[in-house]
Amino acid sequence: MSKKKIVSKPPSEQASPEYKPQPSFFKYMAWIPFVFAFILYGNTLTNEFALDDLPQIVNNKFVQQGLGGISQIMTTDYWSGSGVSLGYYRPLSLITFAIEKAAYNNNPLMMHLVNVIFYALTGMVLFLLLSLMFRNMPYFVLAITLLFMAHPVHTEVVANIKSRDEILSFFNSIMAMWLVFRYSKTKFIANLVLAWVFYFLALMSKETAMTTLVLVPLMLFFFTPKKGGYIGGVTVSFFVLSLVFLVVKYALIGTLTGDLPIDMNNYPYRELSGRIPSMLYIFGMYLYRLVFPVRLLYDYSYNQIPEVGWGNPVALFSLMIILGLAYFAIVNLKRKNIVLFAILLFGATLSVGLMFVLTRGGIMAERFLYSAVLGFSMVVVYYLHKLIPRDKKTKQAIWDFTQKGPKLFVGIMTVLLVLYTARTIARNPVWKNNFTLFSTDINYGGNSAQLQKHYGSELINQSVTATDKVVKDSLMNLGISHVEKAIEINPRFSEAYFKLGYAYYQLQDYPKSIEYYKKTNQGVSMNVSNMALSYYMSGDYGEAVRLLQKSLQLNPENQTAKQNMPMVKQAFDRKLQAMKREQSLDPQHYYELGNLFAEQTNYKDALQSFEMAIKLNPDFTGALVNKGNCHYMLKDYNAAIESFKAVLEIEPNSQIAFKNLSTLYGMIGNNEMQIFYNKKIEGNAK
Repeated sequence: MSKKKIVSKPPSEQASPEYKPQPSFFKYMAWIPFVFAFILYGNTLTNEFALDDLPQIVNNKFVQQGLGGISQIMTTDYWSGSGVSLGYYRPLSLITFAIEKAAYNNNPLMMHLVNVIFYALTGMVLFLLLSLMFRNMPYFVLAITLLFMAHPVHTEVVANIKSRDEILSFFNSIMAMWLVFRYSKTKFIANLVLAWVFYFLALMSKETAMTTLVLVPLMLFFFTPKKGGYIGGVTVSFFVLSLVFLVVKYALIGTLTGDLPIDMNNYPYRELSGRIPSMLYIFGMYLYRLVFPVRLLYDYSYNQIPEVGWGNPVALFSLMIILGLAYFAIVNLKRKNIVLFAILLFGATLSVGLMFVLTRGGIMAERFLYSAVLGFSMVVVYYLHKLIPRDKKTKQAIWDFTQKGPKLFVGIMTVLLVLYTARTIARNPVWKNNFTLFSTDINYGGNSAQLQKHYGSELINQSVTATDKVVKDSLMNLGISHVEKAIEINPRFSEAYFKLGYAYYQLQDYPKSIEYYKKTNQGVSMNVSNMALSYYMSGDYGEAVRLLQKSLQLNPENQTAKQNMPMVKQAFDRKLQAMKREQSLDPQHYYELGNLFAEQTNYKDALQSFEMAIKLNPDFTGALVNKGNCHYMLKDYNAAIESFKAVLEIEPNSQIAFKNLSTLYGMIGNNEMQIFYNKKIEGNAK
């Protein structure tokens, strides 16, 4: 019996379609990530504004001017429109918000839609870039792209409108890299010019786009035959653009780095000795969030992740991982290993978040993983792809689904994508508004003072608008308890004291409201103006006027102070006239009348009132102190000295008297007596 000759197919026909010339449907595959973005984030379209959307959009005075505010957005700090200056320059996202404000007036649905569209475009461009890097491997590329897009840590960026700066930065960077790659193949100069344009737009979106300076040469080195001179030339052109951006930034906002805020919540790691192990610990937390993106949080501020030392096992394990990755990089650099490229990409993009901890003592944030997820996705898909058998001669993957490998690849990828997609879709409604976000994350983020304050504030706000008394009281009590918890975690939390001041103002407990307002930062205009209203409601119109004046000195644009000043002044004038007309034998009456005159800087009439109070009660030290103050303001220093000496006859250890006498004797040139009272102050201090 003759044997039938078996004719082998050419290697190109035997190999997987991914290694053949691009299939006819390849041009449509780029739309899969685009559509996938809407599957993932379509349910964000019904969300409202949440978290930083409010200061950066709703309450941003430049954004709210629409097109008219763009010139100010271009020439000011990123946070200046909401009254804060941190030295950031990211005008592009704010410009898009201003345009949208002009087009459809703070419609969150449309703004969420724009976020999703940009995310969808990011997926499309990423697919195109990876297709150039991994030629004729469309399924491998698609798997990486979809895994990147589905990862749940992206919810903070896409579902929170404000984080469009992150989306635009990454999108423009990927566009720049795609165009650079095309330029390396075609030598068409327009591609390089457009790459420069997109890179500059990436910088205008967020300064962290400078990591592209590392990614461009890495991409050219690993995935093109270009040598050092060519790669160096392209990189230098991007470096020059970075310098141009920094010059523009400095020229427009006057700083490159800004000043480190004195904010324990967002910058908790104060000493370098604690920052390094804490940074390593946070690196470990980032790795955990990549592998197990289950308990996601919008806030990791003080003291959700306490400062750790070198004895912390997570920090030590993270250090071992970093050293291991560094060793892997050194050993494999010449081999142009795909995993090495992914690790370097991961390290370069995540370095921004880690440097935020190391250089500023800043906190962990899921948005810092946004770009780094790409490196993670590449490693995962690469090792899953190794499950697929290879042709012995061509080393090409064989997609034969009668074999175990392809089934495992598709099965595991499907499971990952389904789990990630489900988690993402489930997380999106949490970002619907502040209340859903805070009330959900408080379950896992209870050690964060800021989260406790945020949740408590929302409950207090809901109490104010509630009509049912039982509900109103319940919400208020619960809200106060959470804000008090915030203060337990961070006793120097000015914003928490402010919210308690507001809560007790609503409860009409004005003395307690004033007590809490006094613990706030008195250099903040709103803190002072709110305290003024508590004084007004308690009937101390003079102090209310003084505080409103101080508030307007701190911020002439404070609308609360501007609107309430006429009302408070009118009440002050009515009380002053009524007290002037009233005949009384009560020393307190004249003491208060003197204070009212003093608020008007009418020190002569104030002096007469305090003298009347002292006449009715010679031991009235408060009136004696204020009498001395009036003499001081009238520059009658000897009379002022006598008043404060009279205070000491009644209260021999009065610190106010000692300090004022020291000052007064210094002003009249009596150094001996000034030293004498300085020693009295020091003696009492001991």
